[in-house]
Amino acid sequence: MSVNYYKRIYYDWPLERMAKTLKEILRLRGEPIALAWNMEPPFGTVPYAGNLKLAHCQFMQRSRFNRETFVLTRNNNYQGCSGYSYIGLGDPTPTLKTGYLHSQRPDGKLGIFGSPGASRRSLLTYYWIEPNSVKYFSCAPLSNCPFDPDVVTIIADARTCTYAIRAAIYYRGRSVYGETGPGTCSSSWVAAYLTGEVKYTLGCHGAFGRMGIDPSEICLSFPIEWLPETCANLEEWEERGKPMFHEPPPNEERPWMKVPHEGPFEEKPT
Repeated sequence: MSVNYYKRIYYDWPLERMAKTLKEILRLRGEPIALAWNMEPPFGTVPYAGNLKLAHCQFMQRSRFNRETFVLTRNNNYQGCSGYSYIGLGDPTPTLKTGYLHSQRPDGKLGIFGSPGASRRSLLTYYWIEPNSVKYFSCAPLSNCPFDPDVVTIIADARTCTYAIRAAIYYRGRSVYGETGPGTCSSSWVAAYLTGEVKYTLGCHGAFGRMGIDPSEICLSFPIEWLPETCANLEEWEERGKPMFHEPPPNEERPWMKVPHEGPFEEKPT
């Protein structure tokens, strides 16, 4: 009988309970997304053998809304997006490393950066998993996740992500930092995996275009070790009646926002 020696024991906070807490208290659209990196398929799973060939973030979006689980290899990942190299499934292309991929296009259209040098400088701030040190990247809905996740990503608006971050640091203090510039996969889920810290980003072309998240949404990633405490704090808030989602409708004029008007401005003669 095979045994999963790496399986974690979550005691009072199994994955299903954490998913339910996050979804209900934070009012999430869709599922929190569980992510894992492995050199072999996670225990009890089999690699995806379907016909879909998508960027890994598109598979994640399917996990979020369709509650589907994927154990992916480089062969499943669309190679037109550099994300496969950031998550460790393969070597970056020479044009990515030299800065030309994101700056100069053969058709003359403008790229993400204005020069190869600018692109190279940006790559210095990216979080990379060492290429080929990962053979399988897995994503699943947290509430029905068949493997032990390394990172859990929630996708929500800024206010919701603020509540989630405040819950994470409620008894720890400290601050949570994010970066925008590197790809979302690098600066959110890979960053959380490599640093062991909660990480967010405002997004990238791939997140809004290929992955298809809403322009108002932010990707916020938690190392799994942070999540039981975060969920326990959210549950405590709910039980003790801490106000949440009570703010008035946004972007509306209110008396206390208006500048008093005392007639038109008249310039005094000098």
